[in-house]
Amino acid sequence: MKNEIAIDKKAVARAVRTPLEVYYKAVEATGYDGSTERPGDWEMNEELCKAIAKSKYVSQHLDWFYVIEHVYAVLDNHPPLKPAEFAEELEKLIVATAGHRDYLAIFPLSFRPAMSSAIPGIRKPVVKNRAVGKFSISPAVPSSKALNKIVAKHGFPLIDDSNFQHAMRTSNEAFSRDMVVTFDIHGAEDQLRWNADIGFSSFRRLIEVFGSLFGDEPSGFGIGISVNHFFLLNKANGELRRFPTRTPSYVNLPLSATLFQAIGRPAFNNFLSKVSSPNETMYGRLRNAIKFFSMALNADDDVASFLFYVVAMESIFSRDKNNPIKMTLADLGAMLCFPPAQRLKAHERIRKAYDLRSSIVHSGTSSVRRKDVGVARALAARSIYASLALCHQLENGQGKLEDRFFDHLRDQKLGLVKATAPRELWALPETNDGDDD
Repeated sequence: MKNEIAIDKKAVARAVRTPLEVYYKAVEATGYDGSTERPGDWEMNEELCKAIAKSKYVSQHLDWFYVIEHVYAVLDNHPPLKPAEFAEELEKLIVATAGHRDYLAIFPLSFRPAMSSAIPGIRKPVVKNRAVGKFSISPAVPSSKALNKIVAKHGFPLIDDSNFQHAMRTSNEAFSRDMVVTFDIHGAEDQLRWNADIGFSSFRRLIEVFGSLFGDEPSGFGIGISVNHFFLLNKANGELRRFPTRTPSYVNLPLSATLFQAIGRPAFNNFLSKVSSPNETMYGRLRNAIKFFSMALNADDDVASFLFYVVAMESIFSRDKNNPIKMTLADLGAMLCFPPAQRLKAHERIRKAYDLRSSIVHSGTSSVRRKDVGVARALAARSIYASLALCHQLENGQGKLEDRFFDHLRDQKLGLVKATAPRELWALPETNDGDDD
């Protein structure tokens, strides 16, 4: 990591020229003792902020006020510096303190109780130690000893039992939930909290999609215990700190053996890494679709849930404003997500789902049937999975992935290319809306 840290020293030197002159002139006689505001207006220096943010490392891992602390440290611990010397010392300090910014993110995760969990002796633990890309999955850790086995594997200092017990008391026993997800992360704390929560949210939301497709437990009963905190363990000083999550660390699905197996499929890790790509607009579409799917799964009423499922499909397939969106969704969704024998029924179901969506939005319909929500959920989950699979197939081509994606669907519709066939998806039972008979 240290070899990757660099700032644009020329730009920083230009930005600090005037504030350095003001600062050194003001403190020349007595030095700066901290009793008054620091001369130079450093915190409001937009030019300096932009110059430092040119660094890829800084923009990804540090926040502005953390950088300002380093600026002040350079001012306080060196004799008067020329602008170029200041920039050089600032970069050295950012590099030298890199080891203080290594953390282990620890996210307890809870699931909806399965039906079988109510029957003693029937429910068997399904979570086993598993690595999924940068994420490590472990069973619940009810003791500091259990947690320290995980911590040691990451090469971090062990957690004192008193600190562990304090973390348990202040987080509603979070470590004793269904699963613990850990991953190494680097950065200044304020930026780190944001990055860790975003990274974990992508992981949790993709579990929701895979669970909706491949989970085999009944729908479950009751409501699980949400987890509202995560933890950061600092590698340098061993400090364990608790932070609130932006949304509960909770999957509103039962944790079945088949769901856990699905998380271990190569497709899960592949899809997870791809939706984190900031460079392709197609993955931006899919990130939005997965987010809307999660909002639907966790909505507190059926109408909102149904709408978010349909919006998830629109996020993927809606592109040409000159084409009717209902037919676009039906044509592309049925063709991409279903085997030939099921496409006519799927086409009809998608059109019906969009008609119901329109009646809610434009005509005042205020209720939906639970089976309509179930159909929309199945259609949205298939759309996300099949689209990610197609993106994986097309990723090595020329030009923008989004253009290649829609060109491929156009060519498939015209019979110019063969249909993609994600066998694990096509092997699923046909979506059933209860109206087939």
